[in-house]
Amino acid sequence: MGVGGAYAQDAGQGTITVQALGDAGKQSDTKVQIYAAGTQVPIATTKLGTPVHLPPGTYQLELEVLGGKVSRDKVLVKAGRTSTVMINEVAALRVNVLDKKGNDLGLMVEVYDGVSGQKLGDFLSGETVFAYPGVVDVKVATPPQAQWWRKVELQSGTLAGLDLKERVQGELRVHPLLAGRDVSPTTQVIIYEAGTQKEVSRSEPGAEHRFALDAGTYDIFVANSTGKGKPFVLERAEVKGEETVEKNVPLDAGELSAPSKPEAL
Repeated sequence: MGVGGAYAQDAGQGTITVQALGDAGKQSDTKVQIYAAGTQVPIATTKLGTPVHLPPGTYQLELEVLGGKVSRDKVLVKAGRTSTVMINEVAALRVNVLDKKGNDLGLMVEVYDGVSGQKLGDFLSGETVFAYPGVVDVKVATPPQAQWWRKVELQSGTLAGLDLKERVQGELRVHPLLAGRDVSPTTQVIIYEAGTQKEVSRSEPGAEHRFALDAGTYDIFVANSTGKGKPFVLERAEVKGEETVEKNVPLDAGELSAPSKPEAL
């Protein structure tokens, strides 16, 4: 009998079906290996939930999990009958790393024992794998630096799902103006979450003031060191999606007065 999934049942054969964690197990590509009693070479390899037709006899099953295997011995197969093997003492783990369109990127995921730090195994994001219950650390190879989930609890009979979505950022370009002339080289710009004193980013005097920001509304504080016009101005801007927002901030003394300066910088 060759390696594969479902097999056409011959007269006098029986069936083995292996299940683990219900629908969560069916999502997994983890294979179950089936051995005839007393042998070392699998006679069949199948997915969870897929029936395998075999001659009557006694078999051994092995399900791969991170860092080891779960076995079932003396699985009895009888002609015309289905033997269902339930494996529920394992936990399942799924890590999704999604791009802006919601598609999984298939990045490398590494799993480590949360106590010893020993590497248990790796897989690609978007896959469901099995593990022994316990606490693990999960690392995803996201550029430019890895993303970690620490102390992830894997509980027996349950699926732990971790999601990482690509950030959607827009660009805000702030142009401080005096008499219609850009004075970026002599101004400092600080970005706050709208209506708060929580600083998001800042730009020191230079050729331009450019910010990569998540979608949202922001307060723009411009400090003017030219000695002309207003010493500071507070404006507001909204960033939507991945668009670029050009924000002109007049500093001329004749412009309408700006809101009060934030208390803390």
